Formats: sequence, structure tokens, C-alpha cells
Amino acid sequence: MIRTFLCALAFVCLFSFSASAQIDDPEAVFAELRSLEGTWFMPTDRGDRLEIWTYSNDSTLVGRDVRIKPENGDSVLLETLRLELRDTNIFYIVTARGQNNNKPVSFRLTAADENGYLFENPDHDDPQSIRYRLLGNREVQVTLEGERNGRPVKTEYVFEREFAPGSVEFRVRLGANAHRLHATGQFPQDLQGNKQDQNFGLAPGWDLGATATFNGRGGYLRINVDLGLSGRYPTVDSDLRIQSDTFIRKGNYKTNWLTVAVVPEMRLRREGKLSILAGPYFGLLISNRFKGETDGVLSNFDSKLLKSIGDLKKTDIGLTFGLQYALNFGKKDIGGILGLRANLGLKDLDNLYSQYCTNTAFCNGQVKMQGISLYYSANLLKL
Repeated sequence: MIRTFLCALAFVCLFSFSASAQIDDPEAVFAELRSLEGTWFMPTDRGDRLEIWTYSNDSTLVGRDVRIKPENGDSVLLETLRLELRDTNIFYIVTARGQNNNKPVSFRLTAADENGYLFENPDHDDPQSIRYRLLGNREVQVTLEGERNGRPVKTEYVFEREFAPGSVEFRVRLGANAHRLHATGQFPQDLQGNKQDQNFGLAPGWDLGATATFNGRGGYLRINVDLGLSGRYPTVDSDLRIQSDTFIRKGNYKTNWLTVAVVPEMRLRREGKLSILAGPYFGLLISNRFKGETDGVLSNFDSKLLKSIGDLKKTDIGLTFGLQYALNFGKKDIGGILGLRANLGLKDLDNLYSQYCTNTAFCNGQVKMQGISLYYSANLLKL
């Protein structure tokens, strides 16, 4: 009786282990693995190493691991590879030259998630597991783990897709910003000849946008084409004197801008998460209202000064530069990026504060937009 119970318990444990390692939809996973089709290369001191995968049929991919001799360009076959879908299982089969009596070794797929595709064979010594992780459409990371002379060993390779056109990502972003109007130079003097300083301050706003990201072949350079809508709310505390009249602006400009930017991005490492970016932008002012105190005696200047829509020019040109870090929240890989940018306006936006200058030698003031933006961006195709 006890013997029967122990056998039943062992069967249940074995069944539970097999079920836990089962892939839910092996046909869909095998279809994903077709992304490996093509030629992947990795430069080494002994010449380029290539993995070449070709489609055989709906259940088989055939691969070769090849090294190119740098001295004469000849190729040396290191391994033959196969990916096979058999019923509900997927196997990675490798035949390494000069190893295991040149007989194939099979590894079964046990996991397919955001960390890649894990193939395992606990009965083999080195390796016992092989993990393929696709880094976008451009790179694949191959990690081998096992035991050698009783000690754990781990080897990692990063292959780049060869002769593949640059891939394109479509991204959305949401963020917050803080902007101000920065004043330089002199503004019209008052009746006593004193310089009139225009005081502008920083205030928070918001950002929405979409980006088309073109990934270059080398894995280091990307080009971002941004289209954005942002609310920028700089503060102002100004006291202008026009002839014998005093005019006051004190509060916030509630401006909304449509921006277009072309921003090259450079990764610090090919497989790294941190990148730097810099490029030009063009801004179009689509609305401007003032919230705060606006006052003045209207005897000697036009009443249109009370309407803030004309205080700033309609277009802006500048530079944006900053940092981005690949960051996902949660288990799902949505290609998340956390970014920080600085925006530096180069165009004079002033359409009010130097408008009534009678002598440009004494009033050359300019007002330019400056700010920072913190945002989170995700790959729209992965959401």
C-alpha cells in the first residue's frame, strides 16, 4: 500500500513539474522564433563570428555557427543548429565540431518571456542552458550556462543582424515640464532714464507627444522624429512705462505649443540602456492667454496691449538635448524609456516688452523660451 502511494506521489510530482515547464502556445512561440532568420555577426579578435538561420518549414529552422578567418576570409564551421517544433515542445539541437563525438545535443524550451527564450538540458554539463534574447530587431543576446570541472560557468555573446535595414519604432510619450522666459539686454527706459528689467520665472506644465524612431545599422545611433504638444506656463512680473503711462503684467502666460524636432540619439554602449541625444526643434504657438494682473492707463497706448495673445511671437526655433534610459515598469516589455531633456530657445519671442522702443541703441532686450522636460516613452506597437 505504501509503495503504491509513493509511486502515485512521484507520478503527481513529475506531472506537476512537466506542466509547470509547459509552453502555453508553442506554435505562437515558434512563429516568434522566426525573427532569428537571417545572418547575425559578432566581431572577435579571431575574426567575425556568424550565426546564420534559414527557414526550412513551418516546424524547423536550420542554423550554422561560423567563424571567418581574418587572415584569408575562409569560413570555419563551428556548430550546426536546429530549432524544431515537435507536438507541444520546441527543441534547440546543436552539433558542435569535435565535441560529444560530433553527436547532436538537444535542449528543450522551458520558458519564453521578457527575458528571452530559455532552452535547458540538465543532463548535459556545459552548457546546461542556452538563452536567446532578442534586443529589438537589431541584436540578439545569447547566454550559455553550465558546469566545467565542477564549477559554474557563464558565457554571453551579443550578435548584430547583418545587412538588415534599420528598423522603425512608433512611440508615445507623456511627461511634465517647467519653462520660463529668459530676458537679456535692455528694455525701454522710464521717464527718469532708468533701465526697465523684465522679471520672468519658472512654472510647471505638461507634455504629450509621438515619436518615430529610426534605428541605425550599427546599434549605436538612432534618429528620433518628434511631434509634440506642450503646455508651458512661465511667470512674469513686469512694469513697463510707455511715454507717461505705466503698464503691468503680473501672473502666468498659459501658452500651448505644437513642436516638431529631429533628434539624433547615441547609445553609450551598443547593448546599454543609457543614451544621449541632441537636435533642433521648431515650435508653433497655438494659444496664449494670461492669468493674473493686467493693468494700465489707456490714454497713450493701444488697448490691444491688454490682450496677451500678441505678447509673444508665433514661432520658436531652438535646440533640445538630454539623456534617455531604457526602463520598463512591470513584467511586460513595452520598450519603456525614461527621458530628461533641456529645451533652449534661440529665437527672440518678445512682441511686447521692446515694442515701444524709440531708440534701439538703448533698448535691445530679447525674450527667449527655456525649460526642462521629464517624460516616459513607450513603444506603441508593444502596448
